[in-house]
Amino acid sequence: MKEFSKATALIIVIIITTLTFFGCNSDDEKAKQALANTVITDETKNTEPKAVPSVKPKITLEKDSLALKAGSSAFLTYTVTPNNFTNSVSFKSDNEAVAVVDSAGRVDALSIGTANIKAEVNGSYALCKITVTESKSENKSLFSTAYTANDDILYENAVSDSYYHLYKIEVNRTKNCVTVYTYDENGEYTVPVRAMICSTGKDKGTVTGNFEIGVKYRWLPLFGDVYGQYVSGFYGNYLFHSVPYLEESPDTLKAEEYNKLGQEASLGCVRLAVADAKWIYDNCDEGTAVSVFDSENDGPLGTPPSMHIDTKSTWDPTDDNKSNPYRTKTPQIYGANDKTIKKGEPFDLLDGITAVDTCQNDITDKIKVTGSVLTNKAGKYHLTYKVTDALSRVATKDIYITVE
Repeated sequence: MKEFSKATALIIVIIITTLTFFGCNSDDEKAKQALANTVITDETKNTEPKAVPSVKPKITLEKDSLALKAGSSAFLTYTVTPNNFTNSVSFKSDNEAVAVVDSAGRVDALSIGTANIKAEVNGSYALCKITVTESKSENKSLFSTAYTANDDILYENAVSDSYYHLYKIEVNRTKNCVTVYTYDENGEYTVPVRAMICSTGKDKGTVTGNFEIGVKYRWLPLFGDVYGQYVSGFYGNYLFHSVPYLEESPDTLKAEEYNKLGQEASLGCVRLAVADAKWIYDNCDEGTAVSVFDSENDGPLGTPPSMHIDTKSTWDPTDDNKSNPYRTKTPQIYGANDKTIKKGEPFDLLDGITAVDTCQNDITDKIKVTGSVLTNKAGKYHLTYKVTDALSRVATKDIYITVE
């Protein structure tokens, strides 16, 4: 009986111990301890999921500082390693009153001051300090298609006490282009300062040779019962003057003759747009040398473009007369509007975008775009469309493309 009792007691202890180890006990902590004490075989290890090592990307900026003029923009060039994190980069400015940044890293300078742009990706970041200074406005005429250059040398010559004439004028009959030079340190007229489109005489009707500026007239009757503005004679009846007018009035321009600038059209005189004829009239004094010749060379500044006007127009668009309807006109950009697209959707920056100049001529091919859209990266992108016409008049249009 005693032997039976000892065996029974031993069985009970084994049962209790077994139940405790295999979770029959309601105490969760004991169950976890039992699992921790379990021996794991190689076969068991192979069935466990393998740990994935964490990768922290690194971002570096090509420049850690940029100096910009107010109103200008620039792009932050950056590198991300590994590069599969590139579309996760975000940008932020700590002073948006000075500079802002879009989702592609385009920085726009707004006002004088400093701002720090932070480029960040998954906890890694880089900084670029933006210093914005005052923007200097360009001193460009908005009433001429002329090309200009070497203003610094011209200024030095203009304020000097030199006995030289400030300018020399060259007329290329072949190219219908007038190029004006100032003198170099040796007194030679080798420094180009202005190029202007013109119309010389039909069938090479303009005299060739070397001459000088002589008489000048504000208005002068011309052959064919027409009139010219800003007349500067250089040899007998050969003159620099504006395109002809029907009357001695700036609103009677012969538009069809204006549209011939850049080709032979006169009876021998050198026709110019009003702004250019006025420039010679105002700046080239008596005795200024004039050379007329033929050459296939466009000259150091090239031949400026022509700008056609409507045949019903009676005004020269380069005339700065306050009554000129062209005075306040500018180029126009059409079709550029804010837009939202889906992530991965194709997007063409110039699709549907057109432009016209001051005189309504198509200049779509002159449109320039600043900005980019990363179609595989959600965000907001800033695009600037800009076009400049032959009168140096500018149109800009800013839009935002949102990628969702």
